[in-house]
Amino acid sequence: MGDLAPARHTAREGVTERLAELVAPAAARVRVAVGVAPEGPVTRVGVGRARRRRRRVLLVAAGVVALALVLVYAGPGPESDRRPAVPAAVPPVAASRPAPTAPPATVVPATGNPAFPGGPLLSVEPEPIPARVDLTALGARDWIHWGGNGGGSVQRKQAGTGEIGDPGGERLEHAASVAAFAWTDGTPVARQEGLRYGVFQRGAGKSFAVTVAGSGDLRTVRLFVGTFGAGARLDLRLSGGGDPAVREVALAADDRFFQYVVHFRAPRGTRLLITWRALTVAGGDNDGVTMEAVTAS
Repeated sequence: MGDLAPARHTAREGVTERLAELVAPAAARVRVAVGVAPEGPVTRVGVGRARRRRRRVLLVAAGVVALALVLVYAGPGPESDRRPAVPAAVPPVAASRPAPTAPPATVVPATGNPAFPGGPLLSVEPEPIPARVDLTALGARDWIHWGGNGGGSVQRKQAGTGEIGDPGGERLEHAASVAAFAWTDGTPVARQEGLRYGVFQRGAGKSFAVTVAGSGDLRTVRLFVGTFGAGARLDLRLSGGGDPAVREVALAADDRFFQYVVHFRAPRGTRLLITWRALTVAGGDNDGVTMEAVTAS
């Protein structure tokens, strides 16, 4: 026996071989039935037998073919159909990022202000004067008021820090302030509901001078001053040096009153120096500059 070629085997070829084995005998009978391979001499009886056998063979062949078709369709499918189903790939889940954290809130020291950071500082801005000025509320650290019982009378915060310095000097009293000054923690007068007094200096070149002690922390100082028929100049400077702050008001014949808000920071042992001076006067006997109160907080 000669060598046989290596046989290939797949599930589809196995079905074909089974089908060939089943159909082969029936095919041989069909050949005999149709006269391709007759079994004996042809006679009339033989032809009739052949026709009957042919009908039987055709019926058998049709049944075999139907059975084969059933086997083909019922048999195992292609190899690709028998492969285990591969689960669909799950898209990778992006690593969750931590929620951004807000920067910590700025902590404002009780004696500071982040709007004015750094070393020595000095600024001044005018503000309207209210009809009533509460010195107790505005002067949390210290306050001072002049007038009310003569040109030399002074009212101060009873338990204040004393950081507002008053060098004194000759002064005249007036009762023309547009604001009513009130307090509930004063000395020598403990309480006042609304006082319109102040003090003034007559003539060009006359001035008032006060100081406020530095502590290294930010301070707010409010000046309540005025002019009687005069032009005036406000000079602010720190005793430790630095640029001064200056405000001027032009000459006018009427009485005017102003509020200046000063922010400053100066090292301990130094002072804010304040001067309110009459530059020119209109010529009246009482023309000059006035001062009513100063607060520190």
